[in-house]
Amino acid sequence: MVFSRERRSPASRLGPKRRLSILGVSLALLTVSCADPAEESAAGNFYAVPRTFPGDAPGTIVRSEAMDPPSSSSLAWRIMYSSSNDAGDPIVVTGMVIAPTGIPPANGRPVVAWAHPTTGIDDSCAPSKQAEPFDSIMGLQEFLSKGWVVVATDYEGLGTDGEHPYLIGASEARSVIDSVRAAHALDGTGASTRFGVFGHSQGGHAALFTGQLAATQAPDLTLVGTVAAAPSGNLHEQFELSQNTEAYSYVGSYMVGSWSDLYDARLPTAVTPDAVGTVERLATECVVGGSKDADERLERVFDTDSTVAPSLWVDGFTNGDPWRSILETNSPGAEPIPVPTLVTQGTSDKVIPASTTAQLATRLRSSGSTVTEQVLPGVPHTLAGEKSVPFAVEFFTDRFN
Repeated sequence: MVFSRERRSPASRLGPKRRLSILGVSLALLTVSCADPAEESAAGNFYAVPRTFPGDAPGTIVRSEAMDPPSSSSLAWRIMYSSSNDAGDPIVVTGMVIAPTGIPPANGRPVVAWAHPTTGIDDSCAPSKQAEPFDSIMGLQEFLSKGWVVVATDYEGLGTDGEHPYLIGASEARSVIDSVRAAHALDGTGASTRFGVFGHSQGGHAALFTGQLAATQAPDLTLVGTVAAAPSGNLHEQFELSQNTEAYSYVGSYMVGSWSDLYDARLPTAVTPDAVGTVERLATECVVGGSKDADERLERVFDTDSTVAPSLWVDGFTNGDPWRSILETNSPGAEPIPVPTLVTQGTSDKVIPASTTAQLATRLRSSGSTVTEQVLPGVPHTLAGEKSVPFAVEFFTDRFN
């Protein structure tokens, strides 16, 4: 099989991909933590995409290597597995698998697929490339202690060739679904084909789309439940409410940066002339933690009411196409999720307003989904995934039993 080195959606076939310029100007809003050079060196050429790879089944293991596990009672691997892009071309995606030690049960271990929150759209933003890669997987130790396997995708285009389709639901779902297949196929995990999906923020968005698409896209797998913590849901309303905050200077830059490369969406129709350089610069940077200082900076940006002035965005651009149609297409809830779904939301969230999550829950129920809502009093956006872990453990325990 010949690997397609670019995501070729119908719109992107109109011309060569426009690459975001990398500007060497330091950013005052956030000092960004990207992949540690030592970790990159340790990974070697793992992320180099092979020209050809065997097999065409989604979730086929293309490459794997052992990682230092997060505990003495677990095993861990970095993986590269086969998937596909929106045009149906074969691609590879990377991620991590962590499994308990010992002999698995006869029917295999249940799997929890972790879908990570926003980290950026540059290859260096891939969670599996970070110096402390397991720190970003919420509930890891709790899930392992239950005897479950955890798989954590990087998503399409993060760590590997091609653009990352940021907040594009079908892409996220394929990456998650095929990561579960890869965990099942990887020797030594004991992973079964039964899984639950748990995600935070962008990952909550990914979890909901996985819930919508798993039954039709992966009849070989059994999804038992979906947990979405502070999910990106009603994308248009969220952007309208939060567009002038520091958090959305990043979120918006990732959105327009990714979509202007993948679709027929021109940057000047979304970004004010004086802000183009700023948006392009922000779109090349990561918002990944990995140290106490980095986490504190992240909290200052994502958990405060600080605003950006002047505005980066063309007034009302999300009300016109193609931006409006992309936002609407990638807002979950248009299709039912046929398994129980838990949505959690912090009351102190400055990135995903609680009102938009309530709207999302209503939209999901209207489509035929069974949704339970869990309010997290006083919890800000950056802690929503962590604070949702006890509820996710209880939820998945019931579902797996």
